[in-house]
This record gives sequence, structure tokens and C-alpha cells, in this order.
Amino acid sequence: MKSSARLAAPALLVGLAAVHLALAWPGAGERGVIAEEITPYLARHPVVLASADGGGVRLLPPHDRPEHRGWVSTAQWPNLAYVGDSRTWPLLIKGHQSALGTWYGIAAAPVLGDGIAGVRRSSVLLGLALVGLVFALARRLGLGLALASAAALACVLSPGLLFFARTGYGFELASRVAMLAALVIAARPLTTARSLALGLVLAAAILCRATIAVTLVPALLLLLVARGNSVRRPALALGLGAAIPLLFALVVQLAIPLHEGTAPAAKLPLADLAHRTAAAPATLAAQLAWIADPNTILLPLVADLARSPLLGLVFGTAVLALALARWWRARAGDGECMFVAAILGNALCGAWLYGDPQQFQLGMALEPLFVLAVAHQLHSLRSPRIAALAIAALLAARAWQCGVLLAAERTVGNPMLSGAAQRQLTAALLGHHPGPGDIVTTTYNHVGMLEAWAPQSPHPPIHAYRALRRGRDDAAAISAWTAILRAYPARFIVVSTGPNLFDGPFTDNAATERALHSALPAAARRIVARREFACESGRPCLALLELSPPP
Repeated sequence: MKSSARLAAPALLVGLAAVHLALAWPGAGERGVIAEEITPYLARHPVVLASADGGGVRLLPPHDRPEHRGWVSTAQWPNLAYVGDSRTWPLLIKGHQSALGTWYGIAAAPVLGDGIAGVRRSSVLLGLALVGLVFALARRLGLGLALASAAALACVLSPGLLFFARTGYGFELASRVAMLAALVIAARPLTTARSLALGLVLAAAILCRATIAVTLVPALLLLLVARGNSVRRPALALGLGAAIPLLFALVVQLAIPLHEGTAPAAKLPLADLAHRTAAAPATLAAQLAWIADPNTILLPLVADLARSPLLGLVFGTAVLALALARWWRARAGDGECMFVAAILGNALCGAWLYGDPQQFQLGMALEPLFVLAVAHQLHSLRSPRIAALAIAALLAARAWQCGVLLAAERTVGNPMLSGAAQRQLTAALLGHHPGPGDIVTTTYNHVGMLEAWAPQSPHPPIHAYRALRRGRDDAAAISAWTAILRAYPARFIVVSTGPNLFDGPFTDNAATERALHSALPAAARRIVARREFACESGRPCLALLELSPPP
């Protein structure tokens, strides 16, 4: 009996790993490339226009100077990197996101597959580590094997984890893995060795993505207090965890001049904090809906499908309200307390940082704590039969959510996520054997797309999204196109025609194309061919405009 009990946990972990890999591993080289997932892994920075107007075109570093080597700071991801002879090595993806998680992907990707497939499979393995840590944390919080397995399986079946574990968002996933590792360490009373380990893991989480602190720190503080630690050892861990990222940021900023607007705290809206606080309730509601049903965001993003957030919001709110009530009565489990503290801090800081409930990024780290809170609430049920039925029903609902996302991915309507349209467009371009400056893209989410699908192409595209960004008047957009057409052959123009929920402030695709049509006569150019490329939904979502040669 003891032997079989010892084998139960490893057997359950193997089963969880098998389910995760079966869901997340396939299709790594087929889904569409997202700009932000691929740019940290590119061998070289993409060629991006800083501006284009009557004064000509200007490129972002490092392409603003020939044969640049050494440290480069730029507005395009990665914001800070070392340009070597064989490749570019990122240091800061953004001011508050180091390349710690990306380095793992750069090292692991060649072993796991060519190009984007290897990068994404490295993220699948990060997701696997996250699932294992959820199981370990559940056990250390006092949950039995059945509930710990159910909590981990709920994460495996989550559309949110599944979506991001199949992308190249290494810095995001690595921060969550480090967050859970820190909580696993803190779930036992601290010794000096554990305090040092906790401090190092906490520092790693913050270095991967500093904003993970708004979820991790409230949960961690509660756990440290609940374990009855004296002040000295938690202070050692927290001090080390804060000192290393702060020292890193200080050294970097003193040693290397950072590009304007890319310093770690450059975009903190200090003057708007009071005003943005009013967005905290809406941010809380959006995060509750996301963690209970990630498809509220993912279905509109993937396939332009409407998904009411109501059911997710109701269930998420019920879990939060029950956790608050049980905490008030001193009956809540550690998972519930951590979830309450983390989501309240998350909602407030999310409102401060973004001011827009649609920006759900901070809420992604809440999913593991949410499933642990639900597991603790199920643990409190007096009837084992009712608890078992509730677990089965909730896991069935999670599996259904997962299935809905996978079905939606067969009818992708978003050009950013359409592997079919992106590969067809890339093949069409390569068939024309483009030369230097022949390809111009128009939207932020085109950055890295062609570089990922055709990594051996000797002539990278020119990305003009910054020069064509939304909000410019017609005259400015026409002036930008005029400058581009003077500076480059610009034989092939890539435009997006399908919907993208997160095109955001970057590009008005219709206005960009209208401005191009207006600028062509003055350049003695015309469109000689237009080819549309369909997403998996069958609807056109990318277009390639072929222009007549320059006179």
C-alpha cells in the first residue's frame, strides 16, 4: 500500500504531462506568427522606419548606421541587445522585461525544431513546468492528490495557458514559472538556505517581467505570514528578490544609454494614477471573466467570434466573493487568501499601468491561483460525493472551453494568427525574388512575420508601421508614402485586410491603403497586381500589392 501511494504522485504527473503535450505540442510550425512572440528570437533586429516625411526616411537603430556591432538600444523589440557577428543577443525585451526567459528559448529551440517551431516547443515545456509547479504547490498547501491533480488538470485544459504555451512568449511564461516556484518554496517554513533560494527565484520572476510582482508579492507575503516565519528570513528573501532586479536596472541604465521611452519606468503614468484608479473595478471584472473563461478574449481575437463575458464573470465573482467570506470567518484556505490578495492588487495595478480593462496581460498570472482557490473551496465541502461531482463538472466545463478554442483555430480570421495566409504570402513574395528595399509592410503585426517564415532571405522587409501609425492626417500619411517610394524600390506592399482585435493604435489599414493610392501618381507608380490571401476561415485577411517599377 505504501509503495503504491508513493507511485501515485509520479503517475499522476506523467498523465498530466501527457495531456499537456498532446494538446500543446502539435502544430508548432503551422500557426501564424505574432510580432511580439518572434522579434525577441530573431537573429537580427527587423528593419523598422522611425519616421518618413518630407525630410526623407529614418531607420530605427541598429539599421540607422552601417555594420553596427556592440550594444544597441532601440524602440523596436528587443529594446536593448548586443549585436554580435553571428546574431543579436537580447538583454531587455522591454524596459521591464529582461530576456531571461528568451535565452532559454534561444538555447533550446535548435534542439526542438527549426525556426518558429523550436521556439514554440520551448514554450510548451515552460507550460509543462508550470503545470508541475501547480501540482506541487497544491500539495504543499495541504490538498490531497485528487484535488492537486484536478487543479493542475484545470490549468492544462485552460484555453489561456494552452494559447500562450504554444507561442514564443518565453518572458511571460518564464515569469509565471518562477512565480509558482517562489510560492512552492515559501509554502514551507523558511530556513536560511530556503530564504536565499526564494530570493533568487523571486528576482528571476521580476527580471523576466517586472509586472509579475503585482500578482506574486501579495500572494507571497500572505503565505510567508501564514507559515509563521520570523521577520529576519522573509526580509532576507524579499530584500534579495528586490535588490537583484533593481541593481540590474541601475547598472544597465548607467552603462548603456537607453532609447527614449524604453527605460524600465519610462511609461509609468504617475500624473494619471488618481484618474486611472476609477478603472480598477472594470479591470477587476475583466480579469475575473478572463480567468474563469479565457475564451472571452481569445475567440474574438482568433476567429472574430462574439463571446459574452457574463458566465465567466459570474463564476469568477462567485469564487472571489466566497473566498472573501471564508477569509472573514477565518475558514479560507491558503489558496483562497493568495487569490484574493493577488487579484485585488492585480486589478488596481492593472488600472494604474494601462487604464484600459481590455489590456488583460496582468491577469494571465492569476490563473494558477484561481484554480487553487477553487480547489480549496471544493476541499471544504462536507460531502465527498458532492465534491467529486463538482470537480467532474468543472473539469468538463474546462475541457469544453479548450475544445471551443481548438475548433475556433480551424477557422482563424485574424491575419496575425493565420499560418495559412502568412505562408502563402511569403511563398508568393519569394517567388518574385525580391531585392533590397523591395518589400514594405504596413502594420505592427507584420514585424517578424516574413523574417520567421523565410529566415534565409537575404533582403529583409522594410517595416513602415511607425511612419504610418493611426492618428496621422491624410496629408501626413501621403507624405510618408511619398518619402518611402523615393527611398526604396518598394515593389511589393503587404497590407492586412482581416480583423485583428489588438491592432490597437498602430495602424488604420484602410487609411494606409488609401494614402498609398493617393501617393502613387506623384511617384509615377501604379498598382499592377493585387493578390489576396485567405485565412483558415476562407475570408481574405492579407493582401500583396505589386507596384510598377520606379521610373
